[in-house]
Amino acid sequence: MAEGGKKSTSDLRVVICGGGIIGVSIAYYLAEKGVAATIIERRSVACAASGRAGGFLAKNWCDHNELGHLARKSFEMHKELAEKFGASKIDYRLLDTFQVDSLEGFHSDSDSGKPDWIDGCVTSVATLGNTSTTAQVHPYKLTHAMLEEAQKKGVKLIKGAVEGIKSTHDKRPKVQGVKIADQEEPIPCDIVVIAMGPWSHMASQWFARLPKVKGHRAHSIMVKPPTPFPAHACFIEHRLKNGITRSPEIYCRPDGEVYICGLGDDPELPDNPEDVKPDPETGEKLLGIVGEISTKLGQADIQRKSACFYPVSPDGTPLIGKITTAEGAYIATGHSCWGILNAPVTGAAMAELIVDGQASIVDLKEFSPKRFWEMGWY
Repeated sequence: MAEGGKKSTSDLRVVICGGGIIGVSIAYYLAEKGVAATIIERRSVACAASGRAGGFLAKNWCDHNELGHLARKSFEMHKELAEKFGASKIDYRLLDTFQVDSLEGFHSDSDSGKPDWIDGCVTSVATLGNTSTTAQVHPYKLTHAMLEEAQKKGVKLIKGAVEGIKSTHDKRPKVQGVKIADQEEPIPCDIVVIAMGPWSHMASQWFARLPKVKGHRAHSIMVKPPTPFPAHACFIEHRLKNGITRSPEIYCRPDGEVYICGLGDDPELPDNPEDVKPDPETGEKLLGIVGEISTKLGQADIQRKSACFYPVSPDGTPLIGKITTAEGAYIATGHSCWGILNAPVTGAAMAELIVDGQASIVDLKEFSPKRFWEMGWY
């Protein structure tokens, strides 16, 4: 039974704080189970990392850690979503993925194993994945496709800045509503889900012993070569003459654009997503690095520069589950660079947890926020 207790599933009032891909995925799968949630988003849906990420999907790259079973299940769920919405609508396709090692100033005449568009200072190329293990999706388009479908089933979207939680004054408070800036009355609810990406750190002021997430800034640029590139992704290890290594990533998209990201840093997270800006020089630095790998990329004009903060938990593992210090409180954040990949399975698991009382699609025990309390961190 849902934590809402006496209410039937259709009457359960769920408010999801955050309109990124995690929050929208939760709303989507709740709608599949008959619950029409309300999403509260400060700016616009997928306006931050969910709209600016690369959208790379890998089936087995997390097998070495606790994310492995999430990633494998979610990789298959992305295929199912592409079949439902239409792959072209969300720019979903399977990829061949390469590891490219390069050295500043190096030149090789050998073309062995190299994609045709890689013609620069490459010392080695290895296959990291193929069309059975790697894929891509456009995260902004996917998020909006899921929202569109969820809204057909009654999901509501409210624009507003969440500034607190209304709850009872019991020893274990019970959630009663969500406070919105410049709005006199809270939005009533039985269940609240914190899914605000790196801004989820605000919830540590609303719930006792809730670990804080932080944000890591990732930079990206979009370029469009004269002719489209194949369905390739490349992970670069580029060593400069001074010994420093840079690790940009390249994702060739179906529309002919090429998404290039890397050179992350850790400035202070702005209070407002609208204030997230890229470092003014990083775009040219990224293009300079990949230009040494590919002449065609180096000669392309930068179409857009962007930056986003993705959420990182204190131990690097997502927070997915109940906030046990309050009744009716849940959280789903801290997915780091794998947020797009693991959004569908997170949404489905959270929907099961809220409606059925436990998740069956995957085991969420390792992602529970209470692991930090058990370790004595909080």
